[in-house]
Amino acid sequence: MTLPTASAPSDTAIAWCLLDVQGRELSSSEADRPFYAASTIKLHVLLAALRAADRGELDPDAAVPATRTFTGEGGTPFTLAGDHLDPTHPDDGQQISVRDLLVRMIDRSSNEATDHVLSLVGLEAVASVIADLELPATRVERMIGDDAALASGRTNETSARDLTRTLDTIVRGGGALEPGSRDLAREALAAQRIRIIGRAVRPGVPVLSKSGWVDGFRHDVAAVGDGGADDDRPLVLAVMTCGWDEAEADERILALTRELLPADLLR
Repeated sequence: MTLPTASAPSDTAIAWCLLDVQGRELSSSEADRPFYAASTIKLHVLLAALRAADRGELDPDAAVPATRTFTGEGGTPFTLAGDHLDPTHPDDGQQISVRDLLVRMIDRSSNEATDHVLSLVGLEAVASVIADLELPATRVERMIGDDAALASGRTNETSARDLTRTLDTIVRGGGALEPGSRDLAREALAAQRIRIIGRAVRPGVPVLSKSGWVDGFRHDVAAVGDGGADDDRPLVLAVMTCGWDEAEADERILALTRELLPADLLR
């Protein structure tokens, strides 16, 4: 039996948080409300992997055999199938670099790549990142598609404020990541194929983003602009929604983006 990814929301809601180029909060509403995180957890996985790389515990250039089968809750193996699959992902056993897994996890939101990275660094490393950043609403307790973990009550949650802190940490300078890791992250985020906030931004303005969605939940977090002289720090906006279909959620995210971001950044 395949269990749902998350329980259907019981209400409609929108939450947001906007940081300026100094990392100060400019605007927020319901910013600490936990939502089912969907693919936004991939930011926390990315940061955990890049920190492991910076410590010399993970080699981004190492080649590993692609797989869709992983070890989940209680040592139970599970294999991703159906909507979890990316048809462009290498076949099982084909070689893929860790770097490519990290990029695929972000730019096309590959669940195969995400679970593979989690199998390399462990959920404990992600929990350590969450603790270090002091993210009170964020929990990454299971791999994607692990029905046994879902049945035991494990979930993945975050909030708009936690997402802005996480993305700001990934993209800013100042020693949060080594330069090579930061560059890898920014390149993957800039190559994002599934944009929401970025659709409202005029061409030529840098956008580094990660969206997430499952039935009933639709989110996006984006770093917009280059921050000028402020250590390359952009504005960072996170918007989380529940209870609307994809089209309605996108319209609400776009409308809020146009309301909150400066006009010179917008189409």
